[in-house]
Order: sequence, then C-alpha cells, then structure tokens
Amino acid sequence: MKVVKTICIFWIVIMCISCQRKSELTIVVGTYTSGSSEGIYTYRFNTDDLTVTPLSTAAIDNPSYLAVSPDSKFVYAVSESGKENSAVSAFAFDKEKGTMQFINRVKVEADPCYIILDSKRNFVATANYSAGSVSFVPIATDGRLLENGHSLEFYGKGTDSVRQTKPHLHCLAMAPDKQSLFVTDLGTDRISRIDIHANKKGELPDFSYNESYYTRLEPRSGPRHLIFNRKESHAYLINEISGMVVVFTVDSKNNMEQVQSILADTCYAEGSADIHLSPDGMFLYASTRLKGDGIVIFKVDSEGQLSRVGYQATGKHPRNFIITPDGNLMLVACKDAGMIQIFRINKQTGQLTDSGKSIAIDQPVCIKIIEN
Repeated sequence: MKVVKTICIFWIVIMCISCQRKSELTIVVGTYTSGSSEGIYTYRFNTDDLTVTPLSTAAIDNPSYLAVSPDSKFVYAVSESGKENSAVSAFAFDKEKGTMQFINRVKVEADPCYIILDSKRNFVATANYSAGSVSFVPIATDGRLLENGHSLEFYGKGTDSVRQTKPHLHCLAMAPDKQSLFVTDLGTDRISRIDIHANKKGELPDFSYNESYYTRLEPRSGPRHLIFNRKESHAYLINEISGMVVVFTVDSKNNMEQVQSILADTCYAEGSADIHLSPDGMFLYASTRLKGDGIVIFKVDSEGQLSRVGYQATGKHPRNFIITPDGNLMLVACKDAGMIQIFRINKQTGQLTDSGKSIAIDQPVCIKIIEN
C-alpha cells in the first residue's frame, strides 16, 4: 500500500512540474541602448499568472532585432549602430537557465534593422536600412559567424523627397518554398526577391537579385514588414508611410498578386510598424505609432481578405509585438513607454484586453518567445 501511495505521489509531482513548464515561456528582448538599457534581456514568463522572472543580460549595442535558431541553442542579434559599428553577434543560449554566452561578432553594412536565420542554420541575412543592402553571413556548425559573407546592394528612390531619397531595406521574409527571400524597401516602394542557389554543403549559398521580379506598391507606401500565413496562400504587408495593410495571394512560383489594401493607421501618422497573424490565422494585428498609438485588429475571412474589427490603445510607440503560441496573450514592446505591455486575447473575437501587467525595460523594440 505504501509503495502504491509513493508511486501516486511521484506521478502527481511529475504532472505538476509538467503543467508548470507548459505554462512557462522564455522571453528574449532586444532594445536600443541610448538610455539605461545594456542590450539583450531574458525573462521567464508564466502565462497563467503573468509573473515575470528576470534571468540574464547580454551587453551589446542596439540589438534592435533578434533571430533564434530552430533548436533554441543560439541567438543572433543585429547592432543597428551606424556605418562604422553595425554588426551581427552570435550567442550560445541555455534554454534551461535562460542565459546567453557571447560567441563572436561580424561587421555588416550600415544600420541592420532586421535579421533572418535560414531553417538549416547555414546563414543569417540582415536588412540594412541606411546602406540599402542585404548582408549574408555564413554560420559554422558550432554556431559561430564566419567572415566570408557578402552583401547585395539595391538602387532607386521613391516620391517622398525626405524619406525616400534612396533604398531603405526594412524586412526579409523567406518564401514558402525556402528558395527565395522577399525584401521590403521603404525607400523605393518595392518588394524585391532574392533567389537562393544551393552550393556545396557547408558553404554559403549563392544569392542573386531577381531583376525580372518585383512588386510595386503605391507611391509613398513605405513597405515595412511582410508575413505569410500558415497555408502559404497569402502574404500580408504593413506599410509604414501610408499606414495601409496590403493583402497578396501567393502562387507556387512565389509570385505575389495584390488583392486588397485596407487602412490601419487612421491618424495618418506615417508610423505603422509591425504585423502578425494569430496562431489560428483568424485575426491579423498591426501596430501603429506616433499618433493614436495602438494595435489595429482585422478579421481574416475564408478568402484571406481582411475587415477591420477593433483597435486597442497601448503605451507610447509600440514597435514589435508577439503572440504567445497558445494564442491567449500578446506582448507589445512599447519603446518610448519603457515597458512590454501584456494583453489578453479573446480568441473568438480577436479583441484585446489590457491585463494591467507589464515588464519594465528601457526602449524595448524586439521580442522573441522560446517554449520550454
């Protein structure tokens, strides 16, 4: 009898630990470091009671965007730090402890504001805002960044004499078949495509700008962030200057055709920032800044098109935001409010409710979630 009770207690303890782990996520946050922030911060976040436990800090200049390897063993961060000091840094990540160990750093062209990691962890690519280029940096098997990378330059300008005098690359999105990268260019109102040509194993692939393909947006659109739905049938773009969300269909050859354009920024503040779909694909969210700071909510219909169904005010200057894998919570990096604001999501209506909880952190601009 005692043996049976002992076994039961053992399994109860194991189940409690398992449930606790399922309710805990690790958050990795990138910041701007012109104030009190030191760089990258990690936290343990309990999705049940919304408590947050600080774990570690990695000192690095202006890590404004991050990429986490598929196995969660490495974190790669840009330093958006001007012509001379812009770089990509590699960190080894301990998922159990939430700690980061610096590996090395490689210089890239001016002001990388976005970084993407290929699914096989062969390279990272950065969208360099001021340089108007994309840099490719190969990765060694141990996670180190290698020096023998290169960049592709873009050319042209838009119609805005202040903000579009040259290319300003803002985002990279991997095509559904993983054979191309889409590049959003705020400066020229274009989405371009870079084709990826496989090379010998362990070597950096060849990349070529596909001059026969580009998607032209309306003048003064300012394309910023681009995402694909899980079905890989549609792409969604947030435009920073016009404040419009554009919907595209995507065919088997990675060609995109615009099918809808709908306004997100009704204040016309020219500061729309980020865009994400809910995990079930039923709702799309877009952040807008500078005036009427908040999250705009769209319902996605069976054809992939959008209708506006709500808006939620946030702290000042919402940049990047992220939705938890279960679709229950949204974390919003409110840069000028010095906090990450936590909202509950109604999965039936898509509406947001301020939980009253937040994470105090200076100038947060990028959030990544790692499941434990």
